[in-house]
Amino acid sequence: MAKKRSKSSLGWLWWLMAVVLLAAIGLIVFSCLPNDSIPVSARQAHQRVVDARSRTDGTSRKAVPHSPAAAKSAPRVAESAPPNASAKPLEPATAVQPPSEPGAPPYAPETITVCSFNIQFLGSSKERDDEAMASVVRDYDIVVVQELVAPPYPITFSDGTSAKPDPQAAEFFDAMKANGFTYWLSEEDTGTGAAIHSNGTNTEWWVTFYKPGKVGKAEDLPHGFLADDRSDNPDYERVPYAVSLRTEDSRMDFVLISVHLQPGAAAKDKARRRHELSTIAAWVDAHDDKEKDFIILGDCNIENAAELREDTPPGFLSLNDECRPTNTNVNGPKPYDHVFYRPGLTIEMDREFDMAVIDLVQAVKPLWKGPGTFPGDPYVHDEFRKVYSDHNPVVFRLKVGEKDDD
Repeated sequence: MAKKRSKSSLGWLWWLMAVVLLAAIGLIVFSCLPNDSIPVSARQAHQRVVDARSRTDGTSRKAVPHSPAAAKSAPRVAESAPPNASAKPLEPATAVQPPSEPGAPPYAPETITVCSFNIQFLGSSKERDDEAMASVVRDYDIVVVQELVAPPYPITFSDGTSAKPDPQAAEFFDAMKANGFTYWLSEEDTGTGAAIHSNGTNTEWWVTFYKPGKVGKAEDLPHGFLADDRSDNPDYERVPYAVSLRTEDSRMDFVLISVHLQPGAAAKDKARRRHELSTIAAWVDAHDDKEKDFIILGDCNIENAAELREDTPPGFLSLNDECRPTNTNVNGPKPYDHVFYRPGLTIEMDREFDMAVIDLVQAVKPLWKGPGTFPGDPYVHDEFRKVYSDHNPVVFRLKVGEKDDD
């Protein structure tokens, strides 16, 4: 009887070992399946296993989801761009920082979308459709505008005089605020002549709109006008203005320098633009001891690729290095708008996304209210720019790292 019990116990032991072995094989095969082939509930369990493994062996699996910001901006680029648009499809963001420290949760990167938009003589045309213009850029996180010629609301200059607010400018600002933006407005205007504070087309104000839930002012970083003399400045046609911003979670900060360089195709105009960009780069070099991420953006009035090669400051690169046209005039396409950055320092720049040129004519066509015929079909330049602008918006993205790198 004792021998029979021993054989029976041995049989049960072999059976138990076989069950354990089959279960282990099943677990190994299951864990090797790609995520897309695992049902939702099982996929969640699979992720918990991976996360637990990360906590025990010191490795971390990077999470690269399609972020809400990218998903939100994708339809705008796709809908606004023409069939042969230069915009690249929005893809899931990739991390710019090394893997998380052992024991940290998986890191989910995000993006900040920035739009630069020269709106010709904003605040001077009663015919402009400000609601349509605000609608075109409403899905971006930051919108930097050039050619604001008058302040939207009452303001007092440093000399105690008051600026006259403009109702057309206020209409655009109100439309942007209705779309969730707040703004950073320069203290005064700047211009090419000796006279400023005129509310005329010979001077400009600088304004940057931004979504408070994404970024806020970083006034501990360099900001403001790049020179004290804002009229008839020897170095600038219009003294550029810097805004310093930081994500709400302090994971990234940067400085945007909005510019509107000397226009014209003559040799003296090109020399002036080259000097302006060189002076801006020198200002950056003198102020980058604390912050390294400086981005020069706006209407550079650059005529062609040859000029771009000559004008680009050392260490900088333009996202529009192909010199794609950025103006709306189909009869005279020019690569006026650029985004300059230092690739060796601003690693947050999303080079895969590059720079999207949004076709303004196609973007506003569905928003036309009349009266009369839409001035973009057929395109009538003088009429179109009065209602909208003579420049297309350009868009780029910054990838938010796990923590700020400077």
